[in-house]
Amino acid sequence: MTYSYAAARSAPLLEWEDERLLIENWQLRQDANALEALVLSHARIVHYWARKLSRDKVEQEELVSEGIIGLIRAADLFDVTREVRFSTYARWWVKNSVLTALDRLRSVVETPANARKSAPQQINRSIDDEDNFEGLVSDDPTPEEHMIAKSSRDAMRRRITDAMTGLNDIDREVLTCRSLKQPPDTISDLANRLGMNTSKLRQLERRAMARLKYELIARGVMTSRV
Repeated sequence: MTYSYAAARSAPLLEWEDERLLIENWQLRQDANALEALVLSHARIVHYWARKLSRDKVEQEELVSEGIIGLIRAADLFDVTREVRFSTYARWWVKNSVLTALDRLRSVVETPANARKSAPQQINRSIDDEDNFEGLVSDDPTPEEHMIAKSSRDAMRRRITDAMTGLNDIDREVLTCRSLKQPPDTISDLANRLGMNTSKLRQLERRAMARLKYELIARGVMTSRV
């Protein structure tokens, strides 16, 4: 499930009631059409962050794919009883997914530190973009976003912990040290501790992440259409 920038920009914005109905149809009935309509309507958020953080077209495509996964996670976990729009809730998930993917991509290719500093902090936007992304430009989270982020992290941490029971010991070790620890272990430190070279560790990390995604899909946390 992915959408071009043009498709995301042209997708209609949802009214409150329509948004709630789509979320309920997805969460309660696993209605794939409802999920697709919800994601398409909010895909502009994904493209905003992907285009803001990178000018590389190939890199942007990967960031968009990961950002869509963030949107789907938000759709899985959103509480329809809260008096908050889905876009406000989804923003944290999208931004976190895109930033995590960007760090992973650039660590794999070992981008020099001085090159990272050249990453664009903003992009040129049209008047339409400004209207569509109102409330998304500021990087400072509101108190409500802090609360949403904490509850969302706690819920996802429980689901990830459950999903990781389906992995073998080495996969769990790599994912824990590279993705769940704060701060995460560096590739070099973890490779030395496990007695392997960094290339081998990166292969294990990609394999472990793929297996974790499979376990999450099997538990209904993610969708195999991504």
